[in-house]
Amino acid sequence: MAPTLTAPAGTQLPLFVYINMDDELLLNSPNAAWYKTLKLFKWDDYRELAASYYNALYDFNKSKQTSSASPKKNNNETKEEGRQRCLFSRSTMDDLQPVLESVKAKTTSEDNPVVSPQSVSPGVVPSRAGGKKPKCFFGLYKAFIGVSIMGHPPEPETVLEFLNSNLSFARVCGFYPNNMESYSYEDVPSLRKLEQFDQIMTMYGLWDKAKWKVVKQNIENEIIQIEKELVGDTTHYYAYSSFETVSYIDEKGKEQKKSQSKMTKNCRCKERDNCPHGWVLADDGAGTIVKAHNKMYWGHKASVLGFPIQGIPLDIIAVSDASTHDGKTFYPHIELLFQNIPEIKTNIKTVIYDSACDSKELKDKFKDDLNIELKASLNPRRITTITEDLPKGMSKLTPCGNLICNAEITMDYQGMRYENDQFIYKAPVNEDQVSVCKDCELKEQCCPNATNGRIVNVPFNLLPHIDKKDPPMAKRFKAIMTRRPSIERMIKRLKCDLSDDRLTKRSNKSFQAYLDKTLIAFHILLQE
Repeated sequence: MAPTLTAPAGTQLPLFVYINMDDELLLNSPNAAWYKTLKLFKWDDYRELAASYYNALYDFNKSKQTSSASPKKNNNETKEEGRQRCLFSRSTMDDLQPVLESVKAKTTSEDNPVVSPQSVSPGVVPSRAGGKKPKCFFGLYKAFIGVSIMGHPPEPETVLEFLNSNLSFARVCGFYPNNMESYSYEDVPSLRKLEQFDQIMTMYGLWDKAKWKVVKQNIENEIIQIEKELVGDTTHYYAYSSFETVSYIDEKGKEQKKSQSKMTKNCRCKERDNCPHGWVLADDGAGTIVKAHNKMYWGHKASVLGFPIQGIPLDIIAVSDASTHDGKTFYPHIELLFQNIPEIKTNIKTVIYDSACDSKELKDKFKDDLNIELKASLNPRRITTITEDLPKGMSKLTPCGNLICNAEITMDYQGMRYENDQFIYKAPVNEDQVSVCKDCELKEQCCPNATNGRIVNVPFNLLPHIDKKDPPMAKRFKAIMTRRPSIERMIKRLKCDLSDDRLTKRSNKSFQAYLDKTLIAFHILLQE
């Protein structure tokens, strides 16, 4: 039976509907999820965003016509002075600077004509008094998100490559190959148009707006179930820039060195060293990321939050300075998440992180300010494994509180005796629920009279760094921490499955837009 076409009152139905066989095959193929997602794209939900884009486009073009390349005032700052100024304005050098990248969206002028959301739809673009018709927002938006769904970086160069090389992709986005010399808004856009679209969406905060829209939509439609826990971590992307080593004098008068992005000017003056424009970082936000001893990367850092049981990321945001310690990003990111999705705040009882957040001050801050319990992997820091002055039959006590006997068996933690200031350990049982001590070769030297297995008491003073109220050896703590690795799977999906970890643009704002596009693609896939 042929499909029945319906349209709102006053709308002309298409006289001809073209059906391409290869598109039909893609629609029914289980290996082409991107085509079905774009074909069934719910464009009605994005009319308001489309109107915001067309208003921003008009404002952008108008500002370009009236802008001047000359600076507002002469800048006599030398390159070295600019280098030092940028260094001390980084969040790792100035505690007053925000740790996370803030989206400062440019607003459109009030005297601009306003596009109504109900006046736009796929293939229907607003008309202006002069100039060419703009490219369709819905087609451009689907092109960027579609490239990410296919597992490629959602950048203009990649989008253009797919639009020109994959006709089914171009058609499902709403574009057609241009065989004519004349301009048509339905033609496959040029690289310049794709770059302009991405720039406007970034400048006016529309990628950020689209991100929160789709996340909230999935929560409201119960595609995402609100959990009682949140898990977080950071990840790094390789920067599309190089660095230089900057020397400076610290508060104690000693000379220090720090890596920083090279200096540049946002102008095209031939003699930049003497022109009046100000010096800026070529790649703001990039920094040296230390993963381990002698294992460092030059890149950008992003903080990720999500629900651990479902493995769904809720937000990913760029860190202002990639050199920032991971423990400083978690609390402000949780606050930002609650500001954008306040409906989940009352449900969250526990947040989980790795050892970077193992700090009593941070745990107290979460409890006092948000009434949330912070669970973090123990960070023993410089505490070493204890091998002396242990109870008979025990070989070592790790900094994390794991007690191991001479038979290389890890004892089970049982609890505490507060009256004696002791931790209690007991030998584990095998599959038959019989203590492993029964058939142990060292039983005679260790516990010859123990009928139900060895019980060991360890004084508190052997593990002074462990919180007695929440010891990491407890089964409840270990059960909660088993959900922490889910954040690694979220990062893998965003960074590897839906994009690339090697950036092709500079600046933190471009990096944040890159992160937003991949998260949007992830949540759109959840709706299918």
